Amino acid sequence: MIYVDAREGVSGDMLVAAMLGLLEEGPSGDAFDMIERAASLHAMSFTKTEVEDGGEKGLLVNYALPEPSTTGVSYEAAFALLDEMDEHLGSHSPTGRLILKAIFEAESEAHGVPPEQVHLHEIGRPQAILNMAAIGFISRKLVEDRDEGFVSSKIVTGKGITVVSHGAVRIPPPAARILLRGLRHEEGDATGERATPTGIAAVKVLSKSQSDMVPINHYIRKSVGFGSRRFGGRLGRTVLYLY
Repeated sequence: MIYVDAREGVSGDMLVAAMLGLLEEGPSGDAFDMIERAASLHAMSFTKTEVEDGGEKGLLVNYALPEPSTTGVSYEAAFALLDEMDEHLGSHSPTGRLILKAIFEAESEAHGVPPEQVHLHEIGRPQAILNMAAIGFISRKLVEDRDEGFVSSKIVTGKGITVVSHGAVRIPPPAARILLRGLRHEEGDATGERATPTGIAAVKVLSKSQSDMVPINHYIRKSVGFGSRRFGGRLGRTVLYLY
């Protein structure tokens, strides 16, 4: 199985970084090249950087793109963009679409409108949609020859206030709180948004169950995906263990 340790956060980019690191050397390079190509076809650059923080080594991925749009992305446009990116990746995984669907349904409930009337802002940007496609693409590579899938730890969300397109909101934001239903989670000690809606939705789609009892000293491979924000002096991170 693959264990997702989300006790120091989970986001789309941290999951992509950790998944790339968990692939064996050859497939990892192939997957990176495919994501880099998909990014370039949408006027983005995609890079990965080796990082060491708090005694752990891992990867940080980054997207650079033109000035982001300030307008929301519609339901149809978001799924059309995801389908394009899946095609660029040669991905036949339904995971990206399931993640995006879960986010639209949560935003729909949070705003009291049908999913088809929701417009995504930060989560609808090209790099966020590519994260969803990449999670689906890489996760399929990771589990294609394995009987078991993903298991997740509890999710630590962070606490305090964050600023989104709609203004200042309490962490976790309304859509994230909806996505967290049925998942074990806690806010933790550090201020800031540790778990993003994309990360939460990905865990919800990928994980068959949650457990904090996995023997993390007896794994085959371990990979750390870092974020760019610090919480209590440490970079946020998602850790994956392959058993």
